[in-house]
Amino acid sequence: MLVSLVIATYNRMALLPRTLPALIRQDLDPGLSYEIRFVDDGSTDETPSLIARAAASPGVVHYRRIEHTGSPAAPRNVGLDDARGDVIVFVDDDVVPDSDFVRRHAEFHRRFTADEDAALGRLYLSDEVRRDPMSLFHSFPYAEAARARQLSYLFFWTCNVSLKAAFAKRVGRFDEDAGLHPLEDMECGYRLMNAGMRLQFLQEAAGCHVHQMLPDRVSQKGRRTGRAQSALIRRVPDLALKRRFGILTADQPALVRAVRVARRAAFRMADNPLTRATLRRLGATNGVRSAASDAYYYLAFRRAVVAGFLDAEAERVRESRGAGWAGDHRSWR
Repeated sequence: MLVSLVIATYNRMALLPRTLPALIRQDLDPGLSYEIRFVDDGSTDETPSLIARAAASPGVVHYRRIEHTGSPAAPRNVGLDDARGDVIVFVDDDVVPDSDFVRRHAEFHRRFTADEDAALGRLYLSDEVRRDPMSLFHSFPYAEAARARQLSYLFFWTCNVSLKAAFAKRVGRFDEDAGLHPLEDMECGYRLMNAGMRLQFLQEAAGCHVHQMLPDRVSQKGRRTGRAQSALIRRVPDLALKRRFGILTADQPALVRAVRVARRAAFRMADNPLTRATLRRLGATNGVRSAASDAYYYLAFRRAVVAGFLDAEAERVRESRGAGWAGDHRSWR
């Protein structure tokens, strides 16, 4: 079996010295081999030279650079096209994989041989990242995944997921609309699920998530996520998606809408200057994760998500009216 790791990367010179050695030094079983397909989304730092040096090891690391797109979708598609493996593993460039990472994914696909069988791996946080307030945004509901026998497209997270190459190339290309970022993987997962994908949780295939986001990027990340939610609900007509994101729309049951309205009112009451000042006095911004920092940055992120979502919805209404369509504004935060 040949396994292809497909990794979209952009300006990661600070992290690649940590991730590259672990990617290259994998413990393999006899008959198992792998390749690493880095696709660089037009980095402007030393990322190309770092990967080029690693690519000097023949046959393992491959590097390709494309023009900057602002989303990992196009790099992943390029990597998918170039991959020669029987199995594709999408993994993020800020993940330090365990030494048995490739082997665990390969074992899964040897056990589950149908084209539609896929595996969601697990990420954990280093002690360094766990202490950082921004680790709030690197938490995945793996406990929920562990309870489910089969996972929906809402768990198709390309930070660590594997599927058969033939199935991925036939169905699993990513929508390259940058407006979907960072939710392009869920859109892809939805199409894969409709084509029969059976996604299971493979907690043994693990890696350490080492990326640290800067606090001043929280609002930017939130706005981008809110805009992506607006784009995604138009491509994925599924109420489960709206429930996951807490989006209130007219097509939901009355009780669901009532609960959402009550939660929204509570959030708006909590998110005020006095609350933010109190959380700062309790140490929310002192650089160490705590209950105060979680509340402070969650409020900031959620506020930005709502703003981004509403901006995108308003733009769509203006575009529709400009095109002569008198549609109503049917989704709101």
